[in-house]
Parts: sequence; structure tokens; C-alpha cells
Amino acid sequence: MLVLIVFIAGVVVAIASRDDDRSTTGTPPPASLAPGGATPSQDLPTAVPSTAPAGVRWELVGSLPVPVSTTAGPSRVNGTTASGYTHTPEGALIAAAQILMRSSLGREYWEPTIKGQFVPSDDRDRLLAQMSSVDTSNVDPGSQSKIAGYQYQSYTPDTAVIGLVLRAPSAGSPQYHILSLTLLWRDGDWRMQAPPGGSWISVNRRTTDLAGVVEWGPR
Repeated sequence: MLVLIVFIAGVVVAIASRDDDRSTTGTPPPASLAPGGATPSQDLPTAVPSTAPAGVRWELVGSLPVPVSTTAGPSRVNGTTASGYTHTPEGALIAAAQILMRSSLGREYWEPTIKGQFVPSDDRDRLLAQMSSVDTSNVDPGSQSKIAGYQYQSYTPDTAVIGLVLRAPSAGSPQYHILSLTLLWRDGDWRMQAPPGGSWISVNRRTTDLAGVVEWGPR
């Protein structure tokens, strides 16, 4: 049996480990001017930042720190969900971090986040089903990974692919997981695309090397 290092939270690790044991190893239409004079997609910023975004503070949500930007969002926090991200590379980054971390916490967080902030798909439904089969009530905070950096893998105003780097709890040499997260601009906000098959392991890469990564996270 292959043993996975904890990489998001106890609940996600349980799902990923089960997936690993079984294995051996729609783009939206172009944006147009909306009522009120919204900016067309060709005029939106597409240059990804080479340094960590400024004006970010880290706030605890449950037991996990998440980023809040003075310019990129979220602009709306409603109970256990957060939304309202700017249509920029920085907005996509903050959305990726917020959505992933909130979908790694207890059911009061992950259920409304996955239902409301993931793009509807069969993969999203599979993710919901897997999460529902795991007890998330007693996740040990010491087993939870925290954000350590990121890398933009590709970016357009319609689709952002961001490698979010998480540091796994470890008493020895640092171990990292890079989750390749896809976000789509839908209905005026960034929304996450569920991983193939609803399995986080399908978008996860383990590494000890942060070459090409912008280090970023709570201090």
C-alpha cells in the first residue's frame, strides 16, 4: 500500500489515499460588454506577477490560514463561504487559495463551497460524494498542510491554471505538494473546476524542490 503524506487536511488525505490505493501510479464564450460597461476580456490584465502580491493578510478560517487581499478579494464573506474576486491573475490566485482551503475544512465549509463555487460537472458530483463518505468532524489541526507558494501554469481572462504549493507536516526534510488547480471565470467570479474523477490525487505532484515557485504563505 502506498502511503500519502498529508497534503491538504485530514479529510482530503483520506480521500486521496483511498484513490492512490486503487491506482498504480468547456471554455466559456468570449466576454462581451455587460450592462453597466464591464471591461471586455481583451482589455483585462493578463500579465502574471513574478512576486507575491502586495496588500495580502492571512486570516484564520477554522484552523487554516487563508489570504485576503485589499484589492483582489474576496469582497463577500457569507457564513462559511467567500466570493467576489477581481477578474485578474491576482484575483484567480486568491480565489484558488480560498476555495481550496475552505473545501478542506469541516462539512459546514466544504459542502457550500463545493456546491456553490465549483463549476457544476460530474467530477464535482463525484468529489461531493467522496467527501460525504469521510468523517470530517475531528480533523487534527496538526495534520493540516498550509500554503507555501504558487506558480501560474497558464492564464487567460477565461481560464487560470495555478499550481498551489502546500507544505506537508513533517518532522524531517520539507515535503511539498503542488496541486494544479483550474479556475474558470463564470457568472462574474472565479470558480474552481473539480479534479478529474473527483480525486485530488489526479492533480497532485509531490516534491522537495521549490524551483520556479513563488514562496507565499502565512508567517
